[in-house]
Amino acid sequence: MIFQKYQIASIRKIGENTNAYRLKPLQKKIAFSAGEFIMLHILDKNTSQVKRSYSVASSPDNDEIELCIKLVDGELTSRLAKLHEGEVVGIHKGGGHFTYNGEKKCGFIAGGTGIAPIMGMLRTIAGRKIQGKFVFFCSARTKSSILYEKELKELQKENPGIKVIQTLTREKWTGESGRVDAEMIKRHVGNPSEFSWWICGPLAMIKSMREHLASLGTDPKKIKMEGWG
Repeated sequence: MIFQKYQIASIRKIGENTNAYRLKPLQKKIAFSAGEFIMLHILDKNTSQVKRSYSVASSPDNDEIELCIKLVDGELTSRLAKLHEGEVVGIHKGGGHFTYNGEKKCGFIAGGTGIAPIMGMLRTIAGRKIQGKFVFFCSARTKSSILYEKELKELQKENPGIKVIQTLTREKWTGESGRVDAEMIKRHVGNPSEFSWWICGPLAMIKSMREHLASLGTDPKKIKMEGWG
């Protein structure tokens, strides 16, 4: 399979067992849309040994690609955890239907590393100075497991149309607590049926969020979902 070589420009810890990998192209830049995934190859003597798909957390307007990866005990992630800045990986274009296409009223819901494609969309919205209403419900277990906390605050400053609601499911704090539900959505959004929605996370969460949105009158055709598990 043909892939482009990218060099690891930086590795940054952004949460519990989770790193953000910034990759810069050594050859041709991979084109993608906000929210799409790419295929990451771990290389051995320039040959692909193991590969896996990851949603892109950066804007397609950037030359570099950022991936948000939880370092669980897997064949690829165990090898990825041993890589260092300056080493080379392979990337080829993936795709997917979970994309942002310029909509002006958007609701986003994510759990865990499901935040990755949403970050790509929000960074695109902020970078392109798109005017509208963009509400992001971001769920984490504890304060220490919140991903991209600093970046989300910066995006809200950069584009006042972006509003982030962070909720913790296993820890009390000054913000929202508990799982995202219909009451929380309505309180922060008003009329959810006026919005297009993107939901990314574990399949059980996606099913629950879809049911909450349906109970609030949202057309299923206006909901995009991407999940695992």
